[in-house]
Amino acid sequence: GPISAVDYLAKLKQIGLPKKHNPNSMAITVYYKTVGVAAYGISNPVGARLYYCSNQRVQVTDEKTTNELYGPQDATQICMPWCRDNTPTQTLLGTLTRGVILQEEDGDVYATRLCQCAVFFGDKRGVLTKLERGQRVKIFDFKTRFLPLYFQHLQSQNKSGSQGGGVSKVILDPFPDPDVMLSFGQRWDDRRPIENTLIWAKVIHMKSRQLTLDFTQLFPPPPPIVNEDCIQFSESDPYDRLADAFSLAL
Repeated sequence: GPISAVDYLAKLKQIGLPKKHNPNSMAITVYYKTVGVAAYGISNPVGARLYYCSNQRVQVTDEKTTNELYGPQDATQICMPWCRDNTPTQTLLGTLTRGVILQEEDGDVYATRLCQCAVFFGDKRGVLTKLERGQRVKIFDFKTRFLPLYFQHLQSQNKSGSQGGGVSKVILDPFPDPDVMLSFGQRWDDRRPIENTLIWAKVIHMKSRQLTLDFTQLFPPPPPIVNEDCIQFSESDPYDRLADAFSLAL
């Protein structure tokens, strides 16, 4: 039958994973198209607010109203930088003043969209979900998505090793991503990769990233197979033989 998340964690602890402790629960990198413009490590248990630094913030004295407008005041405040050269990007940033709240809870990552700008989240394969405004949504599932898939691949590798290096016949789902992507105001897909969107961010779940690094160290991928039929070279000429003679003499 299915193994619980507690059993997964116990088994991972038995084999010494993860090997390193990272004080940050998340890392966030912001991109304008292909250019990384900011990177942050998040260790704050309250979470982080990703927003644009507008000078138009309304000053309110009521804490409840402030939290409703901008999220928890104790959250780490991550300001997206001004974009000097791109008017569409700057226009989009103007709709991000209230921002998005990112929080880790019990290993999973949640997002709450406060801003006017539409926000989409998904993986590298382009399976997208739109964040509805004001709703707290799980965007990274560590316990019931990442960890079971991770352990499935771990079991497959262990079985393969116990069979003398033979290839397992079990067809597995793709190895789980330790990252989740956020795009602002634009969707991405196979025809338009996320790097072509004006503003996007990568949210890295640090525990999952470390487990992924440990996995690749324990089970490095095989070297790529080179098709010798594709290798081309000319027959040696007298100058090649002369060069070989000089190299032997050195």
